Amino acid sequence: MPIKEWQTVLRGRLARNQWLLADQALVSAMNFLTTALLARMLGVHRFGIFSVFYIILQYLNSIQLALIASTMMSIGPQLRDGAEHRAFLRGMAGYQYFFSLACGAATALFAVLEYFHLVPWNLDTSVFLPFILTIIGFQTQDWFRRFCYVQERGFTLFSNDIISYTGQVAALVILWWSHRMSVNAAYYAIAATSFAAFAVGFFREDISATWNETKIAFRRSWVMGRSLLVASQAQWLGSQGIFLIVAAIAGVGAASGIRAVITLMGPVNVLYQLLDNVIPVRAAAAYSKGGEHSLVVYLRRVCVILAGPVGVLVLIASIFARPIMTLAFGHAYAEFAPLVVWQGVYLWLGLIYRILIYYLRTVEHAAALARVATAVAAVSTTACFLLTRRYGATGGMEALFAGQVLNVTLILVPVLRIHRKAVAADGDVSIA
Repeated sequence: MPIKEWQTVLRGRLARNQWLLADQALVSAMNFLTTALLARMLGVHRFGIFSVFYIILQYLNSIQLALIASTMMSIGPQLRDGAEHRAFLRGMAGYQYFFSLACGAATALFAVLEYFHLVPWNLDTSVFLPFILTIIGFQTQDWFRRFCYVQERGFTLFSNDIISYTGQVAALVILWWSHRMSVNAAYYAIAATSFAAFAVGFFREDISATWNETKIAFRRSWVMGRSLLVASQAQWLGSQGIFLIVAAIAGVGAASGIRAVITLMGPVNVLYQLLDNVIPVRAAAAYSKGGEHSLVVYLRRVCVILAGPVGVLVLIASIFARPIMTLAFGHAYAEFAPLVVWQGVYLWLGLIYRILIYYLRTVEHAAALARVATAVAAVSTTACFLLTRRYGATGGMEALFAGQVLNVTLILVPVLRIHRKAVAADGDVSIA
């Protein structure tokens, strides 16, 4: 394609995605500011308490993402009939409301058990009320974000996240200025701004749901959601679980080094977060309009377009790893610079893995993801135990890399099998 045509295509895509790009930049910046503010305002001990509860919040949200949001983003755009499409999205809204209330009720039960010392953890029970409100508010607002992606309403998404994320930072600053900052106050602030943003979206889009719509949406999405849930838990074990193993065997310093390396590659991770929100929706729309041919052509084009820029970022980070690590984190982290190469290749392979996942989600063969993720988690954790004992942090990163190679290799098997069946049935385009 001539350079001028490439420039025209690029400008068109940037114009189409400007609000989505702006929103991803906004959310990333506000999350960074929130973390920085809380770390400074709360101090080490209280920020540690906040972080323990926040890990629980993120874990519950990962379940919600697998069961509800991801399935909605892959199935919703394939429903061409307007009434059916709207009823499905409203039903998924009802599913989300029930799920969030269930999470809140389960957390309240845990709080009661903690209050009467019936569980071994010694957590501050006064935090549970604002934390429960945060769970419900955070999840419902996060669901609305995915709803906007499905509907391709970039400006609505951006304006809603301004209320939630910018409002969150503003509320924390006001608490600090008025000398009322505490762990409880921080969670009340997050809950309040999340509820405010969701309320605006709720009344703007009328995303109420009937019981019948909820039941139909649940039945339509359960098989895929169940498989994605198993896959997400296995993926967590094979990735985040590696840090726990490294910390236990090689010490927290080694785990901190790996975390610093991953943080250094933050721009690529931000790009992947955007892809996870945008590509499944457009892949589903392409599949709905043109079947296997359109889906493969679209995903292949995305992979080709992004492989170069991601590769350049990885190459630059690998070449200048030591001075960048020293500048960003201090001289103590310079010794971990060689790990940047491992992480860079890991992320580049992650682009291919994501494209293959989008394919399986779109054609509703998510069960393959669960099987592959479980196998890879077993191999990665075993490799981590063995390699970390011998090579420390490098061994942990090698285990992550080995798991990613295995991910791409194993996921290709069901993808090629499903694609060949489609080719035989439709005379479709080859994936190669």
